[in-house]
Amino acid sequence: MRKRDYYDRHPLFKTGAQILMVYGQNCNGKSYQAKEEIIERALRGEKTFLLRRYPDDIRQNKAQMYFDDMPVNKLTDGEWDSITAYQSKLYFQRVDENGAKERSEHEIGYFGSLSEWQRYKSMAFVNYTLMVFEEFITDSYYLTDEPLLLMRLMTTVFRDKPGQVLMIGNTISRTVPYFMQWTPGVIKQAQGTIEIYHYKDEDEGTQVDIAVEYAGHIKGTGALFFGNAAKSINKGEWFVESQPRLPKELFYYENIYELAINYQTFSFVLQLLVDPEEGTKLLYVYPRTTDRKIERVITDKFSDSLMITRYWRDIRPEMYIREAIANQRVVYSDNLTASDFNSVIAQMGLT
Repeated sequence: MRKRDYYDRHPLFKTGAQILMVYGQNCNGKSYQAKEEIIERALRGEKTFLLRRYPDDIRQNKAQMYFDDMPVNKLTDGEWDSITAYQSKLYFQRVDENGAKERSEHEIGYFGSLSEWQRYKSMAFVNYTLMVFEEFITDSYYLTDEPLLLMRLMTTVFRDKPGQVLMIGNTISRTVPYFMQWTPGVIKQAQGTIEIYHYKDEDEGTQVDIAVEYAGHIKGTGALFFGNAAKSINKGEWFVESQPRLPKELFYYENIYELAINYQTFSFVLQLLVDPEEGTKLLYVYPRTTDRKIERVITDKFSDSLMITRYWRDIRPEMYIREAIANQRVVYSDNLTASDFNSVIAQMGLT
């Protein structure tokens, strides 16, 4: 039987970048490789901060279960049997012939959540050289100014010592604040490649190197998934659901109102269309790819113009647009645009 391939972390770590991002298909070994790195560093006396976004994601039982699939006995040459979690810390553990459990004298890591970053500010993290941020890509809500919070947590954990952050995600949404603020070109990155980005903190006057890997498709994983979900889970393509398209050609409709929505690197045009024969209205959304002037804009950036705001206006066309979005009466140019648009309006609070 042919041995199945899995993701290999070593090319990404060889870049030497301080922040390492890897994203792609589910079940291809990204997390397994991270846990192997944690154990190898622990055997050298180095410690890891295991991070999730919210406390409920990283309770003690979940932190311990995270390592359940690891052959700890083999990786530690028989010295330890497993990894256990106790009082927010991670330890090696072994069980003797009488069933008694023994933890390692010193912790091999700490587990916590980014939303609680302030409670760690007064703590000392001695010999911590790695932070592993699991599930950094979500199709739900991010923390306010999340990339800045992660930077602050990095400063707390590493202080003035060298350290690396490994961020692991699946291709479930492209509207990721880390991509938009640190690596805006990443949404065009080819699968199976590693790109290096340089993020400059103007306030601190420092530059951080960020290596981003769009992990290549690995055959033989996630075989039980089908349809659009399978493209994301099995192949690492961006997850999209099938969405309705215009029933007729665009030129057939009358455009009675339009506006643009701009958010970070994403930009969309919304057109309120009327079928001249039937009198029915449609909301059509497509990506904005030209410099054609659109007076009415909703954006996340400040403007003193009455036509450029952060919110909907209480006028009839925009009230209809909001109603159409709420009731999912929207047609799109393509499925990926629909996925990006719905993520963007959710993050902007426009739903």
